[in-house]
Amino acid sequence: MIEKELSALEQLKASRNPLKVVEDMFKEAQEGIPLSDDHISLLKWYGMYPHINSEGTEEKKYFMKRIKIVDAKITLDQLDVLAQIGQKYAQGLVDFTNRQNIQFHYIEIKDIPAIFKLLDSVGLTSRMASGDGPRPIMTSPVAGIDPKEILDASYLVKELDSYFDKNDDRFCNFSRKYKVGISGCGRHTAAHEIQDVAFTAFKTEEGEVLFDLTLAGGLSKSKQIAYRANKYVKPEQVREVAVVCAEIFRDHGNRHNRNKARVRHLVNEWGLEVFVAEIEKRLAYDLQEGLIEPQITPFENRNHFGIHEAKQIGESFIGFAINSGRVAGEDFESISKICRKYNVGGVALTSTQNFIIYGVKTEDAQSLADEIDDLGYPYKPSPFRARLQSCTGKEFCKFGITETKEYAKVVVAKLEKDNPNFTENITMAISGCGNACSHPQISDIGFVGTKVRDEEGNRVEGYDVILGGQLHGVNGSRIAHKTGVKVEATKLVGFVNDLIASYEMDDLGQNTFKEYLNIVELKK
Repeated sequence: MIEKELSALEQLKASRNPLKVVEDMFKEAQEGIPLSDDHISLLKWYGMYPHINSEGTEEKKYFMKRIKIVDAKITLDQLDVLAQIGQKYAQGLVDFTNRQNIQFHYIEIKDIPAIFKLLDSVGLTSRMASGDGPRPIMTSPVAGIDPKEILDASYLVKELDSYFDKNDDRFCNFSRKYKVGISGCGRHTAAHEIQDVAFTAFKTEEGEVLFDLTLAGGLSKSKQIAYRANKYVKPEQVREVAVVCAEIFRDHGNRHNRNKARVRHLVNEWGLEVFVAEIEKRLAYDLQEGLIEPQITPFENRNHFGIHEAKQIGESFIGFAINSGRVAGEDFESISKICRKYNVGGVALTSTQNFIIYGVKTEDAQSLADEIDDLGYPYKPSPFRARLQSCTGKEFCKFGITETKEYAKVVVAKLEKDNPNFTENITMAISGCGNACSHPQISDIGFVGTKVRDEEGNRVEGYDVILGGQLHGVNGSRIAHKTGVKVEATKLVGFVNDLIASYEMDDLGQNTFKEYLNIVELKK
C-alpha cells in the first residue's frame, strides 16, 4: 500500500511543535512579516480560523477566535474582559459554542497582542482551544453548584487540562482533534455519548462514586455513538486513563488520511477489546469490570433552565436560553453589568449554546432572572428557543453552504409565533454543511445545509432533513435517519409547522412528538 505523501502543511506540523510555530508567527506579524497560507492554517492551535468573503474565498484580514473556558465557568472579571473584547475587537459578535467556549469574529492579527494581554490579565487563553490536540474538556456547567449532582468533577477537569498544557510538546500534535468529557452531572449534560473518551459519574448501591468509561463517539460525517468500554474508573484514575488514551491516539492515529484520523476510526480498526487491552497495558493495571450501564438522562431533559436552589446555602443558579447561540456584543456587556450589579459568582456555559448564572443570592434570583429575560434571554424558554442549535454557517466558515446564525434566529421567532401552545421538549439543529457542527445528527429534527432547486429551477439555499436523533446513554442513543426530503430555506418554518400539525391531527399511536418523528414517513 502506497502511503499518502504529506502536504507542506502536514510536514510543517509534523516537524515542529505547532504551538511554538504559532507563537513565533505572532511575533513576526507584529513586525509586519506576512503570513504564508500554511502558517495561517496553523493558527487554529490558538483558536483562530480565517473568515471567508462573499465569494467564498478566505479573507485573511479577519479571523474567528475561540477562547478556551477550562471548566465551563467564567468569573465576573473574565466576563468583563470578554465583553470588552466583543465590543472593541469583534464588531459586537459573540457566539457560544456547543463545546462550552466563546467565539469572536472579525478579529485582526494586529489586535492579537492587546487581546492576549486582556485574556492573560484574567487567566484566560485561546491556546489549544482548537487544533489537532486535546480540545477543551466537556463537563457539567453546574459542577459544585447543583445539589443533585453525583460528584463535583471540576478538580479532575482542571487537573487533566493542566497536565495537557504543561506537557504540550507531547500532546499538541495529534493526527486530529481529541475530545474528552468528564462529568459528575446528575442530568448528564456533558454528552458523553459523542466524545472520543468520556468519564460519566454514577453511584454504586454501596454509595461509591465511579466513572463509566466510554470510547469512540463522535459526529461530523463519520458519526458514531460511543462504545461502553465495560470498565469503571475510580476518580483517582481518571487523569491517567485519559492521558493513556491520548498517548495511544497520538502514537497510532492515522496521519495520512484526515478522514480516518479520529479515535473512533482507530478503535474500529483495532476492535474495542484490543484498544481497552492497550489502555490497561500502558496503565500497568486492570480497570474494574463494568458490564452494567448507569441510568442516563435523555437528551431533551439535559438542561437547567429556570431558577434552582444551589448547594450553597442562600444561593441559587438560573438557566437562560440563547437564540441559536449568538449574543450581541451590547447584550453580552449588559449581562456582564447585571452580574456585577447583583455580585453573582459567575456565568457557566452549557453544551447546548445556552448559559447559567450561578452564585446568585436567593433573594435576588427573581429580579436578576427578569432583567436577563428583558434582554431577550428567557429563563422559561419555548421548546424552539431552548434547544435549537446552529453552527457558524457560510457567514464565516469556508465549508458553509447556507447561512445559519441570523437565519436560525428568524426561524425560532417564527416558530414561536406560529406555535404558541406547543410545549413538548424537542431538540432541533440547523447546520450549514455536512460536517454538521451544530449536531443535527442527534437532534429530533435536523437540517443539513445543501443547494436545492426552487420551482423555477434555480439553485437556492436549502436543507436535507434528518429526523429522530437522540442521546440516552450508549444503549438508548441513535443517529438521526435520512428522510430523503430536501426543503428550501425559505420554506423551513412551514415544513416544521406542517410536521407539528400532522402530529396533532394523527400521532400515529405515539405518546410524544419525539416518538412520532422517529417513525413518520415524509412525502418526498
